[in-house]
Amino acid sequence: ERVASLRRPKLDGLFERTQDVNARIAALACASLFACRSASTPVPEARADEPPGAAASGVAVVELFTSEGCSSCPAADEVLGDLARRSDRPVYALGFHVDYWDNLGWPDRAASPSNTARQRAYAHAFGSGGLYTPQMIVDGTEQFTGSDRARAETAVARALARPASVRLSVHPQWTGSQAVTVDYETQGAPAGSVLSLAVVEREVSTSVRAGENAGKTLRHANVVRAFVTAPLSSAAGSIVAELPARWPHDGAEV
Repeated sequence: ERVASLRRPKLDGLFERTQDVNARIAALACASLFACRSASTPVPEARADEPPGAAASGVAVVELFTSEGCSSCPAADEVLGDLARRSDRPVYALGFHVDYWDNLGWPDRAASPSNTARQRAYAHAFGSGGLYTPQMIVDGTEQFTGSDRARAETAVARALARPASVRLSVHPQWTGSQAVTVDYETQGAPAGSVLSLAVVEREVSTSVRAGENAGKTLRHANVVRAFVTAPLSSAAGSIVAELPARWPHDGAEV
């Protein structure tokens, strides 16, 4: 576990009720990892809380805050990758690469200030005084060191044991060279819910040439390239994510 000495800034209100909002992430966020095939090909519709052939159950949203500049992070990246590759249960793994390691020897090409801001918001919600990597958060309510595989499995099992109370149908499609639009329908969403859309790169491999991981080849799963959160003001609607410029999104998923 690596602690970063960053000051906790004032938050903008979006995450001031993080506990309430994130209690609904399992039903609303990261609807499913459907492949975005081309600009003209829509992605098949499915329900987030009803994987094909599976009985209704809970879902687990697993967020890992990580960095290629942190020597403690590769083990956590491996844990997230193993969770992401399992297809027998509704676990939605997201790798958020933070940018506060970038000036310490190796700039992480997937890092962004918005990912760091999301981790800061969690730190505020949990009442902690600083940021660290690798940090794993399950369903927005349980946080621990991301390389702790046993803790991760326990937290995921606990999340899956809570039946989802919201049904969500999504239909993602390309709406431009660097934009994805998701049409959605919900049933049973409580007032004040939010909908989050994540566009991820399914697999990333980097040969690190400097910093704490110099000489290593690092492998990442479900690297977040775009993340948008919007109030769920109606039972049906659309949400749009703009992708980073010049990002080749052949391996993109939503």
